[in-house]
Amino acid sequence: MPDLDELMTYLPHKEPVAFVKKVLVSEEHNCRVSVSFETAPTLSMLSEAGAQASIFLLLTEEKAAANIPPRAMGMLLSVKSKWHQKSEKTVFEIESRYISNLENFFMVSFRVFDGESLIAEGQLSVVLQKEGDTL
Repeated sequence: MPDLDELMTYLPHKEPVAFVKKVLVSEEHNCRVSVSFETAPTLSMLSEAGAQASIFLLLTEEKAAANIPPRAMGMLLSVKSKWHQKSEKTVFEIESRYISNLENFFMVSFRVFDGESLIAEGQLSVVLQKEGDTL
C-alpha cells in the first residue's frame, strides 16, 4: 500500500488551486481525498477538485499495458458534472473511480460528499503521457 502522505507529492497543483489537502484512500480503481476551498465552491471548482482526485488512482495494470509511467502527467480533455445540492461549506470528500481506458485515454467518475450527503458528481476524460512522449 502506498504512503498516503507521500502521494501528495504527485499533485502538481499549487495554491490557490491545489484543492486536495489529504489522500484518504488510494487503491487500484478507487480513491478518496479530502478537499478544501477558501470560499463555498462553484461546480467548476468541485469539478477541478474531482480531476485532481483522479491523480491518486493507482491503475497499475492499465498504465503498464499502455506504457505509462506510474507518475505520468496528464491533460484533462473534458468534464461533465452536475449539482445534487449546493452547499456553503468549504470542506468536502471526493471519491474517484476508474471507468475505462483505451491506451492512454482514461475515463473516471467522481462524487463529492459533505459527510453522507452527495453534493455533486461527474465524469472526466484525461490523456496520460506515455513513456518517452510529450503531451
